[in-house]
Amino acid sequence: MKRSDRALNITSDNCKPRDRAYLLQYEESLKGEALKDPILVHIKSRDGLVLKGRLYKKQKNKPRAVVIAVHGFHSGGLRDMGRFADMYSRNGFDYLIISQRSHFDSEGEYLTFGAKESLDVLDWVDIVRKIYAPDIPIILHGVSMGAATVLIAAGIYDNLVDDNSKPNIICCIADSPYDNIIGQIEYLLGKRSNITKKIAIGLFKANMRLRAKANASDASPITSMSHIKLPIMFVHGKDDRYVLPDNSLRLYEVCKSEIKELLIVEEAGHVCSYVVQPDEYEKTFSSFVDSIIE
Repeated sequence: MKRSDRALNITSDNCKPRDRAYLLQYEESLKGEALKDPILVHIKSRDGLVLKGRLYKKQKNKPRAVVIAVHGFHSGGLRDMGRFADMYSRNGFDYLIISQRSHFDSEGEYLTFGAKESLDVLDWVDIVRKIYAPDIPIILHGVSMGAATVLIAAGIYDNLVDDNSKPNIICCIADSPYDNIIGQIEYLLGKRSNITKKIAIGLFKANMRLRAKANASDASPITSMSHIKLPIMFVHGKDDRYVLPDNSLRLYEVCKSEIKELLIVEEAGHVCSYVVQPDEYEKTFSSFVDSIIE
């Protein structure tokens, strides 16, 4: 799909009522100490795009881990992930909030719903290792498309790590992921006829292949779940009508990791679990991560 930055101009003053609490939480987070004084960093993607990020070194000593925070579709790093900055800092983490390809200040005209973005995330992992230490623990945390992206990245990473080696990525937090992009598009097409859906999906696949140079079949987190070993925490709002919570339920059920968690938040819409129940979210997050970090 082609880049669009229009959503970044929406604020709590001009948004739809359903989005106001989400945007207010983001806007409030910008005023806090946790998002002050970022270190600007960048990488070059494997297909030549310059991708930007903001690294927040908030721990006086060595952090317990570094979180790579990954935003969602047609959004931005600070907009989606800045709200978690205090949570990261309280738990002893530094954090890198990235701009995905074709979003905000990163280059690119086409996004690929995790197919290429997952490889970008692995390149961000390499940068974190260079900035800190080769053995620095890393947590991947994404929302919506970002959640799908980190799950795909974790699956690729798991295949690269030798069974006898200690991986840098110690766990993933996937908030409101879709289980595969084709199924998500079929859902969003709603009650349209099967012929209309078939044509639309065919055009989507062709567009991905010809313009974005990616395969839609690679944007499928559920494919990774059948062999993944990394600990995974899934979060979903029970009232999410954009990406149904059934997606996280399916991912959780097929996930082969020995350490996995599922948090379903009552009365929360899409990526709004931390808005509706911030204390429950942080308690579950902290307990989950504490069980993994030595």
